[in-house]
Amino acid sequence: MSRDQIVQRLGGKDFDNLVDQFFLRKFGLSKPAQYGMVCADVAAEIKALEALGCTPFIHVNIAAPGWTEQGEARKVRLEMAMGYTGDEQIELLGPGENTDFYRDKIPADGALTLHHVCCMENNLDELKLSLPAAGYPLYLEGGVNIGVLSAHFAYFDTRDKLGFWLEIGQYRLLGKHRPPTEKLISRLAGWQRRFGKSRD
Repeated sequence: MSRDQIVQRLGGKDFDNLVDQFFLRKFGLSKPAQYGMVCADVAAEIKALEALGCTPFIHVNIAAPGWTEQGEARKVRLEMAMGYTGDEQIELLGPGENTDFYRDKIPADGALTLHHVCCMENNLDELKLSLPAAGYPLYLEGGVNIGVLSAHFAYFDTRDKLGFWLEIGQYRLLGKHRPPTEKLISRLAGWQRRFGKSRD
C-alpha cells in the first residue's frame, strides 16, 4: 500500500512540519519521534493501519502509575498501541479509564485524530521548569511499564501555539535512557501475538 494512504488514514498530517524548528531549538528539543492519535476503537485502527503497511502494533491495556492531572492524583488505565510507518512512531490511544484527557478529543464519528506529538528527551525535570516558565503549563504527568521498557511522560499545554498537546517522554530500557525503536516495538508485538498473551 502507498505511504499516502497511511497518511490519509492518520488525518492527512504532514508530520515533518507539525512543529516549527524555532520552537524546538528554543527548548533544546529533538525532532518529534511519536505522534499520538486518539480513537474510539484501537483494535480496529490497528487492523486498518497494518493492512495499509504499518509495522505490527503492540497493544496493551495497562495502569498508568503516578498519573497526576492538574495536580490531582488519579488511578488511570490506558488502552494504547504503538507501531511505525517509516521512521515515525504512531501511538493509538483509546478513551482510557478515570480521565477525559484523551476521550474529550475523540470526534463523534470515532475517527483517528491527532492529540499530541512527543519529543523523547532525557531532561524531563528541566523541561518541567522551562516550558511552564515560557507559558506552556504542565497539565499532567505519569508513567507506563511494558516489560523491560518504562516511560515517564509529561504533557504541556501548547495548544494555542502548536494546535495540539506537547508530550515529553523519558524512556528507560534496562535502566538506561533509550527510546524505543521500530525493531523493539515490532519484536514486542511479535512476541505478544506469538505467545498469545493477554493485552491486559
